[in-house]
Amino acid sequence: MESTATTGVESPQVQSKRLARFCARGVSFGILAYLVGYLLVAALFVFGPANIDQSTHLDVQLKWFGFVFYNAQFVPIAVAGQSYNYITQAADPAVPPLVYQAIPILALGVASIVFSVRSRLEGFVQTVVYSGASVAVGAAYPIVIATVVTGIVAFVRR
Repeated sequence: MESTATTGVESPQVQSKRLARFCARGVSFGILAYLVGYLLVAALFVFGPANIDQSTHLDVQLKWFGFVFYNAQFVPIAVAGQSYNYITQAADPAVPPLVYQAIPILALGVASIVFSVRSRLEGFVQTVVYSGASVAVGAAYPIVIATVVTGIVAFVRR
């Protein structure tokens, strides 16, 4: 039986471990893409033309940034039993809705491209599929965590 050094073929266990490390790095890129998207939305309010009352508490501002970030991904926010999207239903927005909606798409797209270029698997299609999927899963982690924490806080405050 020939060794992997002479045949160039990895054992299934080695391939599995390599794929797991690849996907774990992709998840970290997804988390980074989420954070970058959130910070870009916040920057539109803090440094850009979008406005929020600067005298409000930091926790209220962070929630507002989160609401707008989720609205940019077409997730409506329920306030007092009414479903509302601050981006698409705003009367006179300071920043066009398309700008907000492009932020999460660009953050995920750039993270996926950078990850695909920096980390490669055997084939092009395999690299693209696994990198895109792992980055998307990584971006979903903070979304789920934020949703659960927000739900718990809302339930406790009742």
